[in-house]
Amino acid sequence: MRTLATIALSIFLSLPAGAAVVHDEGVDGDLSTDPAIPTPLSFALGGNTVIGTCGNVGSPTDIRDYLTFTIPAGQVLSHLNLLAFAPDNLAFASFNAGTSSFVPSAATDLLFLAGIHPNGGDVGSDLMPLFVNRAETQNSLAVPQLGAGSYCFLIQQTSPLTTSYTLEFVLDTSVPTQAMTWGTIKRLYR
Repeated sequence: MRTLATIALSIFLSLPAGAAVVHDEGVDGDLSTDPAIPTPLSFALGGNTVIGTCGNVGSPTDIRDYLTFTIPAGQVLSHLNLLAFAPDNLAFASFNAGTSSFVPSAATDLLFLAGIHPNGGDVGSDLMPLFVNRAETQNSLAVPQLGAGSYCFLIQQTSPLTTSYTLEFVLDTSVPTQAMTWGTIKRLYR
């Protein structure tokens, strides 16, 4: 029984996540540039891909992309994978609680849960740990995940060029931390 459970778990964990494209600016239009009215997106359990561009060349109104999403009870945003980012340059990305956001400035810095400067060297990485240990804002996340609630995400170009990006927001079920749960798991391996 224990061997069968281990094999089943191994197969399940080795399957690809299969992220769904939730918003592609090339198909679905531009994400909002207005912090008061971010583009609302619905994320499902698993991977949720967002593809966009932002830059301050030719269109000074598309410097920032704002989106908002809700994490249901019992789920967490466990990963924010940077799948593509070109050209390699410094950007600003941040989370804040609620369904609207802010233009980044010294006056709004404390309103962000955390903000980072991703760059091309971060492609292929999970950005969530950076919101804990590489925050550029005064606040940083305590743990590399976000729990149930409504949030806004902002990505902004910091130089006079246009950057294309692909992000994968991964929602997972939260693991109950009750002692009874861990005891049940331990009994499977005795």
